[in-house]
Amino acid sequence: MNLKAFASSLLMLLWSVLLSGCIFSSESQQVRETTEQFWQAVLAKDMETSKDLVTWESAQYLGFLSDNSVSAQRFETGEIKIQDNVAEVATVLYGGEKGDMIIPVRTVLVRHQESWLVDVQKTMGSMVSGAMNAVVEQLNTFMQNGLQDLDRALSENLNQLNQSLKQGMEQLQEELTIPSPTVPAAPASPPPSQAI
Repeated sequence: MNLKAFASSLLMLLWSVLLSGCIFSSESQQVRETTEQFWQAVLAKDMETSKDLVTWESAQYLGFLSDNSVSAQRFETGEIKIQDNVAEVATVLYGGEKGDMIIPVRTVLVRHQESWLVDVQKTMGSMVSGAMNAVVEQLNTFMQNGLQDLDRALSENLNQLNQSLKQGMEQLQEELTIPSPTVPAAPASPPPSQAI
């Protein structure tokens, strides 16, 4: 009898773990889908769809995303963290003219009844810090590349100057080793005492 009770409780425990895994997976899937639908709508400048995916309190901030200040070409979503009624999705926006500027963002979602909605204000807060980091990183890269180019140009100029100096020294050395043509000696003038 004791074995039956143990097996039954073990089965119930296993069943609850599997069920909670499915629920959590479903939660994560809902969060990811909402995040992807939101960013697709923002990048397509579809503010009507975006409004349906955001919290009522943060809808006023959609205007900032609808102008050209967010000129991302594409996005990717990553790790999802869900705690109580708040979810965060690691998101990367690829902006710039060529889509090579990486802007890391935390898309923040809040559970509203049975669905998840994006909190635009908190998401934009993370976007600002992510964009600043991206700009600083791009400036660092530019400066490093610029310094490398400057070093290369200086090195080339110094090499040219070195070659020029070597050639000048060789030419000067050649001129110094060539015997100078003998000039006939001028007739000696009479000593001053013999002058008439």
